[in-house]
Amino acid sequence: MANRKHSKIDKLKPEFKADVEEMIVSGQFTYTEIAEYIYSNTGQTISLGAISKHARRLALTLNTLRMAQENFKVVMQELNKYPDLNSTDGIIQLMAYKLFTSVEQVTEDDLKKSDPLKLMKQAAELVRVAAYKKNLDLKNKEISEAGFDEIKSKFFSGLANDKPELYKEISDYIDEKKAGNSS
Repeated sequence: MANRKHSKIDKLKPEFKADVEEMIVSGQFTYTEIAEYIYSNTGQTISLGAISKHARRLALTLNTLRMAQENFKVVMQELNKYPDLNSTDGIIQLMAYKLFTSVEQVTEDDLKKSDPLKLMKQAAELVRVAAYKKNLDLKNKEISEAGFDEIKSKFFSGLANDKPELYKEISDYIDEKKAGNSS
């Protein structure tokens, strides 16, 4: 990965750099006015080309950020349609979809240029994340069921002694609901 080049604007004090970038983004200032502003406040000269280049990079960065925010918003809207699906499941499904889409578009020539070990490692990571999530869900279910049984045991022990018929009716109802939730 190549190191990012830093312009004179990148080297300005953060608060001053933010002001300059705000001037660029606003579209209300010419590059000449921005160069004059920088010179009058720092004594540094900067070319119009350097300002233009920084503006292009800034626009690209802001556009990438907007796209990421929009994509995240769409993902969250989809997740909200399925309240039983948590965000981790949604992300795993999205990554799996992206992986499958990418695999479908891979040509034989692409495979020859690719590092097979890297591809296998990435696929294994996705499988590992999905398996970890499934394992965690199972453990949480077991803990929940154990807690359910413990509460049932402690809470109803008095009821079993005092009103055994009511206890049996409630216990049967709970067992029925518990069996219905696990299927």
